[in-house]
Amino acid sequence: MSDATSPLQQARARLAEEGSALAAALAAALKTAGVVDPVVLAFCGEEATGLADLLQTGDVAPLLARDAAAVGTFVRAGKGIEPLVAMIRSGARCCTSLLGGLEDAARREVLLVLLESSQRRLEGLLRVEQEDWARRLAESQDQLAQAEERASTTARENERLQKAEARSRHRAEQLALLGAVTHRVAGILEPERLMQEAATAIQARMDHTFVAVVVLGGDGTLTGRWAGRPGVTRVSAGRTEGPIRGIIGRALRKRSPQVAPDVSRDPDYQADVAGTRSEMVVPLVAAGRVVGALDFQSETVDAFDLDDVVAAEILAEFLVVALRNAQLFSGRDAT
Repeated sequence: MSDATSPLQQARARLAEEGSALAAALAAALKTAGVVDPVVLAFCGEEATGLADLLQTGDVAPLLARDAAAVGTFVRAGKGIEPLVAMIRSGARCCTSLLGGLEDAARREVLLVLLESSQRRLEGLLRVEQEDWARRLAESQDQLAQAEERASTTARENERLQKAEARSRHRAEQLALLGAVTHRVAGILEPERLMQEAATAIQARMDHTFVAVVVLGGDGTLTGRWAGRPGVTRVSAGRTEGPIRGIIGRALRKRSPQVAPDVSRDPDYQADVAGTRSEMVVPLVAAGRVVGALDFQSETVDAFDLDDVVAAEILAEFLVVALRNAQLFSGRDAT
């Protein structure tokens, strides 16, 4: 970190100069995501400074300490951690949009630092939230034992807290997935191997029936790699022929995630994997253009919720960058 000409130092200098622009970009991203709480928006300037300092020192501890204090304030105020999660998620995207002058290798190094720090910060938020939910759950259970006349109200609160704790655990599993895939494929510079490793890592972590990473070729066909549970096979194989159909086709046309809670009720569903009951597809978008998709299939009805969609979108953003780097390295253009 002592080399003043290193990519991280260059990025830090740029962000320090563009501090106001970064704060404004963060605020705009939060508003687009529906976060309008003035308390959250007031953090944007401090967040911009913290990200620049992170690239200067490589030390994420100050950001972790600030996040812990903020989440405590937000939870006690009944706001939840979603606004803080949205801010952290937007940080890397807003930073990279201001670093257009850096070379691809430098941008990749900066992006990996920002993604890894975001991972640690989101894990820290969840840890604080889980501790708070556990504390409140224990208090609720004590109240249930001490006051039978309030049993009904307390039981409902207990159920709500248990659901919130379960959701927090689910988020922790999703973050573990993101971390596992990021570390498994970050150094892979061969596109087909990268897609296979990503599909295998996702399937192994989430135990879905089937997971595929597909890319859209210049001739309009889809190719990719997939992973499934033992014994799971596809009806079709190889490149697509003709118009791209099914839930994947719909996601590519609409350029947005598509979830089929019950594939038997979805008119676009094309049976390809035996036993599939629900499906989620998230498009891979580079520079405003769809270049592929992530396909998740499960033998359980209604297996995918909004948190799964959000996690898949974050994963898709990372895979777009990783695939772009791999395709550039191998001499092919991804966009």
